[in-house]
Amino acid sequence: MSEHVQRRWVVHQVDDGAAVRLAERAGTSPLVARVLLARGLDDADDASRFLAARLGDMPDPGLMADIARAAERLLTAIRRREKVTIYGDYDVDGVTSSATLWLFCRDVLGVELDVYIPQRLTEGYGLNLEAIDHLADTGTRVLVTVDNGSSAIREVGHATARGLDVIVVDHHQVSDPEPAAFAHLNPHRSGCRFPDTGLAAVGVVFMLLVELRRQLRDAPWYDGPPPRPDHYLDLVALGTVADVAPLQGVNRALVRHGVGLLQRRPRLGLAALMDVSQVRPEALTARDLGFRLGPRINAAGRLADAAVGLRLLVGDDAGAARQLAALLEAQNQERRAIERRIADEAVARVEGDSTLLEGSALVLESPDWHPGVVGIVASRLVEKFHRPAILLARDGTSWKGSARSVPAVNIKRALDDCASHLQRYGGHVGAAGLALDEDSLLAFRAALNAAVSTQVEITGPPDLEADAEVALDQIGPADVAGLEALGPFGHANPAVRLVARGVRGRGRPLRGGHLKIDVFGTAGPCEAIGWGMEAALEQTRGPLDLLFSPRMETFRGTRRLVLDLKDLRPSEP
Repeated sequence: MSEHVQRRWVVHQVDDGAAVRLAERAGTSPLVARVLLARGLDDADDASRFLAARLGDMPDPGLMADIARAAERLLTAIRRREKVTIYGDYDVDGVTSSATLWLFCRDVLGVELDVYIPQRLTEGYGLNLEAIDHLADTGTRVLVTVDNGSSAIREVGHATARGLDVIVVDHHQVSDPEPAAFAHLNPHRSGCRFPDTGLAAVGVVFMLLVELRRQLRDAPWYDGPPPRPDHYLDLVALGTVADVAPLQGVNRALVRHGVGLLQRRPRLGLAALMDVSQVRPEALTARDLGFRLGPRINAAGRLADAAVGLRLLVGDDAGAARQLAALLEAQNQERRAIERRIADEAVARVEGDSTLLEGSALVLESPDWHPGVVGIVASRLVEKFHRPAILLARDGTSWKGSARSVPAVNIKRALDDCASHLQRYGGHVGAAGLALDEDSLLAFRAALNAAVSTQVEITGPPDLEADAEVALDQIGPADVAGLEALGPFGHANPAVRLVARGVRGRGRPLRGGHLKIDVFGTAGPCEAIGWGMEAALEQTRGPLDLLFSPRMETFRGTRRLVLDLKDLRPSEP
């Protein structure tokens, strides 16, 4: 059993009087008000808007540069029966972006657009010249890239020369100069006035749907059903969470309403996927999108053909949906086995070579690793070793791989500093893809460590932050329900963390290396669960301080409080 690593706790302190005043003005409980204050929401109107997460508070999509031009060209092409092709990406954001635009055009305009999703293992990310030539030769006249295109200067230029009007719909960092597209939708563009830059690509697609709706409502030729962009928020939520976009601002509203739609009436494909994922629709949360549904759709693109996920999302045959969901489940099981093998090898290598942890970042490579899975393993290394990690797999005579980062390090900026050592790269703050010559590996590793060091000093595990300190006997179902209103939780809007001191309970190990503590002295049944925390069992013999996220659970007809442990330590006298 490995040793339990003790981390420093930082508990936010707020003024009790300010919490009472905010609770009264915002119409919430004092505990929720304390958490709002800890997260910087001290204005009652701002707090009320945050809790409501209304779509009506969303910024005007018309502020996004080129959005009217893009919608007009798309509608013109459809009216003229020009061939329009959606050029997607093989991850969940790319697949849901493709599905969302495809379904809207089918449902509202009665047109089934073509979709092209590149193969991860043979074509790689983004536009490529061979695919563009194929699409041009087969009649495409409007090419809509989703979740890619913002740095494809050469490829967009080639498509334009072949007579295609290219509409880029993306959220990645934009190249300088920008690609000369017919229209370029990306909140990161320097001339874009849309105020929320945190959108995933599927969120940008949703803004395009809203603009299409506006133009269709004003079009004298349109007599179809009333366009309802909100009917596709389930897909928007899935893509947003799976792409680890920040759940703040617009994203939080999109995901909250999308989760509600999935709970009430999931479309056939997602209902089948929930079934194989053992997720009950009525109990679905944003976490399920990121850890259950998303990985299964991603598995197809990582190991085989992402079009399987697309067919699942757009299909309307229940039997076919069950078959596709079963195929995705099988591919996900295969992906998990490959991931475990690579992760075991990577962790063993780091733990067996102390010099690797002397740097600010990890760069590991192997010709035996699967290129479709290295990004997931890089995330695991970030969690375990608390520093950016890059895993590389063989790609002919080159290395190709994925980078993941800690919150304090902008990995895209670090790669910018190392650009001279790379063949190509792209991404955003927390994740990126890259390729480099075999001979450049050592120089790149040194340059990356230097680049990360200029941003932050990696000294060990980060502090654990908690929103407030509480007494467990004062937390009831109403308090937990109030805290859940701060969700959906995810990146940049983490689940509420609380600290309780002097807790008494009885600890015991659970299968799989986990820990369970039956907690005494609370208002009702209560247990604490520490996932992967069996090493802390010896510390549970006396009074404890717990850092946890609370939730309510019904078990065999009994409603009980469950504490999802993040850390624990013996109480000081």
